[in-house]
Amino acid sequence: MIQQNTQNKYHNTMSLKLLTPKHYYNEFKQLLKFVITPINTTNHALTISQKIKGAWTMFVVKFILAIIIGVSIGVFYDAENLTRSNMAERFSPIALLFVTVLILPLLEEIAFRLSLKFKPIFLALSLGILTYYFVSKGVYHTKLSDVYDHFIERCFISLGTLCVTYALFSITKIKNWLELFWNNNFKWIFYSLCFAFAWIHIFNYELSLEHLLLMPIITMDKLVSALCYGYTRVTYGFVYSLAIHMLNNSIGFMVIMISSAN
Repeated sequence: MIQQNTQNKYHNTMSLKLLTPKHYYNEFKQLLKFVITPINTTNHALTISQKIKGAWTMFVVKFILAIIIGVSIGVFYDAENLTRSNMAERFSPIALLFVTVLILPLLEEIAFRLSLKFKPIFLALSLGILTYYFVSKGVYHTKLSDVYDHFIERCFISLGTLCVTYALFSITKIKNWLELFWNNNFKWIFYSLCFAFAWIHIFNYELSLEHLLLMPIITMDKLVSALCYGYTRVTYGFVYSLAIHMLNNSIGFMVIMISSAN
């Protein structure tokens, strides 16, 4: 009875917090603290319910930040997102939903967030996906979602990278060195992956000199997203960063649908 009363009290308290702006402000402060000094620690005492509520709070904070950043940048410079418009033309609504809300968030989270916590398989998976990005864009000059232009070759090269790096990283001496390297350099690993995630989205726009020079501004919203997703991945877990990424992309999907309907 006492345990049930305690759980009910906690549930009621959290329900009230989720309606209180101060609750989201506190999460924003935790995000800011983490961004200034990234620490590779996870609170294993958190329950699943607490992680879900924390991830939802981070999603709301991220959504508000995205609006502020997006409006601020849009006032001064509005670059056309070619990838978004091309995908709307190439895919049916169901296929577009599947690609934008499930496939792309999953690939991006594996590539840029999974290996924030070091394990040989995590790093190998990240490098495998990043290889697919590089081969698609740098070698075959095609879209990531293009399943006709050398798709089998791109997947085979990516899978090969995954298998080779996993075997290599699983060697005890190399694994131990990488673990130590991750612990000692987590701050720079976190920043590097955040900037890589943001700047790779420049391929969504026309690759003109103007866009390249303005890349830090054009991709600022993606950098903010990367910081939020990275904080969520480390604090709550990979599933939760993937979840808020999917929620974020679902909003983008609805915007595309509304725009195409008009």
